[in-house]
Amino acid sequence: MSKLTVVCEDFRPFARNTLVGFAQVRIKDMALVVKDIALHQKNAARWAALPAKPMLRDGTIVKDPEGKGQYVSIMEFTSREARDAFSAAVVEAVLKHSPNAFSALAAADPEVPF
Repeated sequence: MSKLTVVCEDFRPFARNTLVGFAQVRIKDMALVVKDIALHQKNAARWAALPAKPMLRDGTIVKDPEGKGQYVSIMEFTSREARDAFSAAVVEAVLKHSPNAFSALAAADPEVPF
């Protein structure tokens, strides 16, 4: 797989569980902007997840037994290798843009950022 240039254009902190915020990235070689990429951290592991949309039933968000909203993928990679490479490139780009993005000291907006 060829290496694509990923540049972070925006990062919005939003701390909840493993979620640390949302990024907007530009994949220069494809003239593509991807918005609302979720950035996560658990212990030393950091990863990026493609945007997803909430599952709806009769116009209401579907929730699991614990009351957590359920989401469905709108895009996916066809291989784990591609997914992992994209995730690593996004994390690297976010850290270039916002070096403290994964810091516990990063300010989090209490409102949903979208």
